[in-house]
Amino acid sequence: MNEKLNGFQIFILIHMIQVGVGIFSLPRVAAEYFGYNGWLMLVVIAAIVAFNIYLIWIVWKMGKGASIFTIFESLLPGWVVYPIYTVLALTWSFTASLVAKQYVLIFQVTAFPTANPMIFMFFITVLAYLLSIKGIFVISKASTVFFFLVLWMLLLEGTFYNDLELSRYTHYLFKEGKEYWLGAFNLFGSFLGFELCLMLFPYVQPKTRFFTSVQLANVFSFLVYVSVTLICFGFYSLQQLKLIMFPFIDLLAYVKFPFIERAENLLFSFLLLRVLITIVMYHWSASLCLQQIFKTRKIERITLYMMGSMYVISWIPSVLDEVSKWLYIATYFNIAYTFVLPLSLIGILSIQRWRKQLV
Repeated sequence: MNEKLNGFQIFILIHMIQVGVGIFSLPRVAAEYFGYNGWLMLVVIAAIVAFNIYLIWIVWKMGKGASIFTIFESLLPGWVVYPIYTVLALTWSFTASLVAKQYVLIFQVTAFPTANPMIFMFFITVLAYLLSIKGIFVISKASTVFFFLVLWMLLLEGTFYNDLELSRYTHYLFKEGKEYWLGAFNLFGSFLGFELCLMLFPYVQPKTRFFTSVQLANVFSFLVYVSVTLICFGFYSLQQLKLIMFPFIDLLAYVKFPFIERAENLLFSFLLLRVLITIVMYHWSASLCLQQIFKTRKIERITLYMMGSMYVISWIPSVLDEVSKWLYIATYFNIAYTFVLPLSLIGILSIQRWRKQLV
C-alpha cells in the first residue's frame, strides 16, 4: 500500500505511452506536410511538449503533489467538476479504443487479411482490462519489462545505414510542404501521452525528480522519432514517403533474418507491447475520473463497463481510413487538454493562494 513510483519507472512509463501507433506513419506526415527535411519539425514539436511539461511541473509545485481531483474539488462544486471528469474519461477511453482498433487493422492488413479484426480487438481489450485493474504499480512494472523487450529493436536501425543516400538530405528546408499548422497538430499527436503524468501525482515518491524523469522520457521519445524519420528520409525519396501510408512498417520489411521469413510480422508483433501500455494508461486514467463520480463502485466494475462500451463502439469504424479520421478528431481534444488542464489547475491554485493572502 505504501509503494511509490521512482524516477526510472516514471521515465519508462511516459516513454512507452508516447511511442505508440503514431510512429508507423510519422515519417509520411513529416514528408507530406513539411516536405524536404521535414524531420526538423520534430525539434519544434518536442520543444513545445517540453514547455507543456513545464506547465504541469508548476501545477505539481503549487499543489505540493496533490491529486488533480483534490485541486479541482477544492474550488469547484460537484455539478461543475463531474461533467469535466466525464468528458475526460470518455475522451481518454475512446482514444485508447481507437488506438487499439488502428493497430488491429494495420496488423490485419500486413499479416492476416482474411481474419476478423474484432477477434484481435477482443483479445487486446481483455489484456488491457486485466492489466488496468491491477493498478499503476503493476502497470509500471509491466511497462518496464515491455520496454526492455522492445529496446533491442533500436539496433535494427544500424542495418539501414549503408542504404541511405545523403543526396536526399537536401539543403532545402520545408520545401514542397503544405498546411504547416495541420502537420504540426499531426506531429504533436505522436507525442501525446505525457499529459497522463497529471494522474500520477499521488503515486510518486516524495523526493523523486518527477519532472526530470518526464522530460527525459520526452527527450528519449524524440530521439526515437528522429532516428526513425531520418532513416526513412534517407532510405526513400520524398515522393515515395508521401505515397507510403506506413513507412516505418515498410521499413521493417527490409529487415532480413537467416532463420525466419517475413520478419516484419514478428517485429510488428513486438510493437504491440508499446501500444498495449498506451491503451492501458488511457483506460486507467479514464477509470480514475469515473471513480470520482461513482465513488461507491469498485474500479474493476467501472473499468469493465467502460471498456466493454468502448469495445462495442469500436465496431462502428470498420476500415482503417475511418478509424484514422476518428482518432484524428480525438487527438484534437487530447491536444487541447494538454494546455487547458494545467492552465486551469494553475488558475485554481492561484485563486486559493490569493484567498489565503486576503485572510
